[in-house]
Amino acid sequence: MWMLARAMRVQYVELSSYAVLAAAVWCVYVLDRIKDVFSGKHPVEGEMPWRHEFHWKLKWLLLVLVAAVIVYSGYSSLYVLSREMLSAGLVGAFLVLVYFVVAAFDRADVAYGKNFFAGMVFAFGTAVPVVIYSQPMPAVLSDVIAPLQVASQEGGAIAMLGGILLALKEYIIMVLGSLGVVLFSVHVVLFGLLCVMNITAIDLWERSRRSDDQEVKDASEFSLSAGLMALVAGAMISAAFFVDDYGRPLCYAVMISAALLQVINRKRYKFSLDAQRVLADIALVVPAPLMFFLS
Repeated sequence: MWMLARAMRVQYVELSSYAVLAAAVWCVYVLDRIKDVFSGKHPVEGEMPWRHEFHWKLKWLLLVLVAAVIVYSGYSSLYVLSREMLSAGLVGAFLVLVYFVVAAFDRADVAYGKNFFAGMVFAFGTAVPVVIYSQPMPAVLSDVIAPLQVASQEGGAIAMLGGILLALKEYIIMVLGSLGVVLFSVHVVLFGLLCVMNITAIDLWERSRRSDDQEVKDASEFSLSAGLMALVAGAMISAAFFVDDYGRPLCYAVMISAALLQVINRKRYKFSLDAQRVLADIALVVPAPLMFFLS
């Protein structure tokens, strides 16, 4: 979030936005781990990683904590954050629900569709607190509620039906408009695609570790290498033609992270799957000092 704010020249972001974002990401992570164990999905067949085992053993405690965090996030959204943040947060919550639906149906060995959706949803949630201070949102929650309030005052089934239809129209405008405003940015798209590559890298490494077929291993390495090279090419083109001096450090950071992911990809057999996951996440934050000095 801080890197996007620097790139988009946003001077102020509500501190509570960082807390709510961290809480939301943690909740999704915990629920996703518990869902994986419940469905019997493990990176290596017959082997439950320690993180899955930890979440499964403490699932009831973690679910209580998730509920408490949701209550805290709801309170912050209603009484602390701005109405624009609340509206965008509801859009983000809707996208998270869609993600779980997509994850339930995308059962591929490497779920590219689910990974793309997850990466872009995370980018949306990270960018929302930054974007709402630089661009107006096309619709907010009050615009959705207004037709229902008018219909309740008028009374009657026809008026209520009309109010519901108008509210639905405003809700669609709010969702699509929020997606357009937040994701229609080179910075956010690059960050989202980097997140997609991070998630996909882990899936490909797990598939490579599961298989004894050398062709599968080679295909996994090539797929990730091709995606990372495409991302670096996109960041280079963006830095050269589409962003200003403030946005270029973010492009450089994306290139560095992609390069580090490729180094891990080439040397992955020296590390365990858990170490690969940690290194992949570290690769995303290593360029942060570059943003500080260059922006």
